[in-house]
Amino acid sequence: MVKTLRRKFIAITMISVTAVFLIIMGIINIINYSNVYSNAKARMDILAENNGDFPKIDQPQQTSDPMMKPEGMDLSQNNKNSNPQNNFAGQKKDKRDSFNGFSYGNGGINEETPFESRYFNITLSENGDYVSSNLDNVAAISSDSAIDYARELYSKGSISGMYNDYMYRQIDVDGGKMYIFLDCKRDLSSFRSFLLISIIVTVAGEILVFILSAILSKIFLKPVFESYDKQKRFITDASHELKTPVAIIKANVEIVEMENGESEWTKSIVKQADRLTNLTEKMVMLSRMDEGNTNEELKDVNASKLFLEICESYEPIAVKMKKTYNVDIEPGLIIRGNETNLSQMLSLLVDNAFKYSNDGGNVDVAFKKTNKGKVLTVSNSVEEIEEGRHDELFERFVRRDESRNSKTGGFGIGLSVVQAIAESYKAKVSARSYDNKSIEFKVIF
Repeated sequence: MVKTLRRKFIAITMISVTAVFLIIMGIINIINYSNVYSNAKARMDILAENNGDFPKIDQPQQTSDPMMKPEGMDLSQNNKNSNPQNNFAGQKKDKRDSFNGFSYGNGGINEETPFESRYFNITLSENGDYVSSNLDNVAAISSDSAIDYARELYSKGSISGMYNDYMYRQIDVDGGKMYIFLDCKRDLSSFRSFLLISIIVTVAGEILVFILSAILSKIFLKPVFESYDKQKRFITDASHELKTPVAIIKANVEIVEMENGESEWTKSIVKQADRLTNLTEKMVMLSRMDEGNTNEELKDVNASKLFLEICESYEPIAVKMKKTYNVDIEPGLIIRGNETNLSQMLSLLVDNAFKYSNDGGNVDVAFKKTNKGKVLTVSNSVEEIEEGRHDELFERFVRRDESRNSKTGGFGIGLSVVQAIAESYKAKVSARSYDNKSIEFKVIF
């Protein structure tokens, strides 16, 4: 139990940290890719509106000597526009503010964009035949490859998108269709590098958090472990201490019966003493299971034969209680374990089924091999039960019907023992109702 609690603590920590890492890194990379895409789209918009090329930027005229008077220019005028520096500043300001209708700073567009961008275009006729090309602004692709790109996209009817790290768009031109390709390799390479770094950082962070969780869980959960150990020791010690007075009570009752004869009261005392003995034995067993100190000698057990013998022993009870009893056990199924624990597990399940099935109801036991494993199923009819899972029944001192406690004589601990035994075999145990009129207990080995 202590190890399970620690594993759950580490698992919850890892899940939480993983979720945080994925959300943060996911958002950052999405924003990063969005910026790459928006920048490429802004450049593509300019190329598409200018027939596959960037518009020319008029450069301001400069002389070799800024103080030399250009021919025909009067420097004596006081008008600010007559100052070459003012003219140059005005031209640069205009150039920064606009780019043939496109604002600088919008989508990463600036005066260096035409010189930083790599692009080309291919023009095809309406029938898809090659017409012309412009590869002056790219060096990483041959003319034949560029034409093949355009023809492939034309055959597919693609108008825009991404192709081999190129953003492309089809526009109508005189004589056919022009495919404009914008090289996004550099931006996408940066994005992929950042994505890889994000993955490495996330994995490294996960490993670091796991190591810290494993170390710190011992410190943080130490008070819980100590409290749980004290509780287990108390249960074990109290159970052992109860055995002696219970045995003395039974011995005294036997003496009273020898002297005065058996009576209703002595029978009740013996019955309750037996119940208390059974309870203490189960509590001791649960405590040992929690500690993992079962001291079992594991061996291959013919579970089919063992379960069949146990089921046959309940046939007289079925006849006495007038209940339908069906047993379907596949022969030859082997489980590596301990006969005592396996016998107790099935006995508790079958005993529980007979105790809590409705009057004149049915009890069914099956043990078969499926694709999930070796499956032991014990089901019984009930008067009424909520449909769905009922794993709460495996909790200690929980019963389905409190009004029948005195009749069944149970303490609500038997199914907890079943769960503890199943967990010691790494088996999955569950309880479910499928039709409101029956409940099925399943153990998958």
